[in-house]
Amino acid sequence: MRWLSWLFVVLWCDCASTSSVATFSPEGVWAEAESERECEDSGEDPCVTTLCTAEACALFRCEDLEPRRIVRTRGATAPPVFVAPGSGPRRYWGAVQELPRDARPVMVFRLHPREKLPSQVQRERAMEEWAKRPKERHHIFPQAFTKHFRNKQIDVHQYVLAVDVDVHKRIHRGKSGGPWNREWQAYIDGPGAITSKTQHFDQAFLMIQKHGLFGFTMTYWQQVDLMPSPVED
Repeated sequence: MRWLSWLFVVLWCDCASTSSVATFSPEGVWAEAESERECEDSGEDPCVTTLCTAEACALFRCEDLEPRRIVRTRGATAPPVFVAPGSGPRRYWGAVQELPRDARPVMVFRLHPREKLPSQVQRERAMEEWAKRPKERHHIFPQAFTKHFRNKQIDVHQYVLAVDVDVHKRIHRGKSGGPWNREWQAYIDGPGAITSKTQHFDQAFLMIQKHGLFGFTMTYWQQVDLMPSPVED
């Protein structure tokens, strides 16, 4: 039985020593790694410069480029110095140059424009098509009801929209100034009699959306070229 007791003691000691080795922390591992592999201090700051072409920009070490092209800057504690070609440190940054063929870049940045979203393409096409068509001034608040709008502190000539000629004719076609004026007449005879100035602008916004009006705002007296823009083939 005594030998069983000694065996138990040996196993207990072995487990205790094993558990102490297995115990570690991230801080301890990091400290051990730092003590084993320390970065060597070169005693000087790295000097790099940026050169660009139409397709890419690249960072090069100063010593890899030809003499007199790069001004080398040294310092004791300063971070890496980016020195551009030429007399001034920022004179040619980002300018299109010829990349050296016999030097290996530290890093290369490809200049690829971001692909446009479908909504961006659609909006640009709509703007281009809109610019090709002639425009007319459209009073958002019809002049036929100037007295009513004046009582609401709204100057009808201050709120004009430059819209396509065809669109302007469509919303004013027919009796009583067309659907645009008739809808305003119904609003004025109804809730517009007691609603505020802000609520009148809300009504105008709803009507602009309903009739699909698209254009830039202006005053009636503002001098703007309403003829279609020339198109370059």
